[in-house]
Amino acid sequence: MDKKSLALLCALSLPVPLLVHSASEEQATNKATSYVNNNVLQVAAEMNNLVEKSLFLEIDHFLQRQVMVGEYGRILVRENADSAWIQANVPVQTTITAVEFIDDKVAWAVGHQGVILKTIDGGYNWSKVFDGIQLTSLLKTSLEVQVTLLTAEFEQAQSAGIDEDSLDELEMQLDDASYKLEDLTATSGIEIAFFDVLFNAADYGLVIGAYGAMLETKDGGNNWEYIGFQVPNPEGFHLNSLTIDDNNNIYIVGEAGLGMATSDQGQSWRSLNIDYLGSLFGIEVNGPSLYSYGLRGNMFASQDQGETWQHLDTGVTNHIFSADWLNNKELLLVGAGGLKLVYNGNTFENISKSNQRIDITSVKIVDDNVITTGLRGWQTSSKSKLGQGGLK
Repeated sequence: MDKKSLALLCALSLPVPLLVHSASEEQATNKATSYVNNNVLQVAAEMNNLVEKSLFLEIDHFLQRQVMVGEYGRILVRENADSAWIQANVPVQTTITAVEFIDDKVAWAVGHQGVILKTIDGGYNWSKVFDGIQLTSLLKTSLEVQVTLLTAEFEQAQSAGIDEDSLDELEMQLDDASYKLEDLTATSGIEIAFFDVLFNAADYGLVIGAYGAMLETKDGGNNWEYIGFQVPNPEGFHLNSLTIDDNNNIYIVGEAGLGMATSDQGQSWRSLNIDYLGSLFGIEVNGPSLYSYGLRGNMFASQDQGETWQHLDTGVTNHIFSADWLNNKELLLVGAGGLKLVYNGNTFENISKSNQRIDITSVKIVDDNVITTGLRGWQTSSKSKLGQGGLK
């Protein structure tokens, strides 16, 4: 289950990878060209007077400036909480799932069909720097490397006479990589959605998404490398969310309780042993503490950089989609059915309002303002009003 499955949005619009073997390379290329020429990758987002009532999936800010992203390529930006939202110029109509500011001018956004967008003017104008067509090429190159390396490793293992179980495991890995390479079509990259983006410096960034997709850049997004086959995710589970702590450790969580971390900018990865088989939609950092949350109100805490995890009883069964810190001790979690839950490090307080059942997709705290996005646009309130019936 992917990060944005609320209200069936992404679950219904995220295609299953094609299993096409009969089409020729030329036919597949023509199909991809036709797909792109007539779809959301080549058509700019339409300006809409009612855009603020659209479905938005995430919001981010730098100082006072705020940007939120959502369906049909719609992106809104405003200078501060008192300013009006302005619809940005966006070159695609695909669903945008995540956004992150680097500074007051530069921000990155990602979405369906393998789209990566960048702005250099604070969010008013966006350019497409990457899409699913390029992703197909990266997948092909990465799979070819995998097949070559695994073939050599398998042959060496045979010569060395290693135990049968280890040899069978290597053969399975080789068969899997070979099958994926054979199964690759010109549209394979278009069928992958990205769910999150993180830059820990101007030059180094990661993008993650469906089916274990992971891209890395070391030159500020000019070039991207597919590294999804180099991390501890052999099943190709969806990667939903990533974050970074003060020590530059990067953490990723996803489908089936998957978690991983790197402390050396992706040179090596370790698994996070979260004892959970459901989807995790987000992960938050507070000093040495980590908190991950997801399906049916499940939440986990770690005090040792993800080595061990404790399940927390939230008292709810709503899916938790997003969270942000109200202060240095209290975490506000939001989610399905209008969920609003405050965690103070020891106990949970459910401040949801019974008459507000609309799914909340993300939350961001900007000074005293609590801004949320959801199925009907955005909402705002002050932190001081959270205890008096929740957000408006």
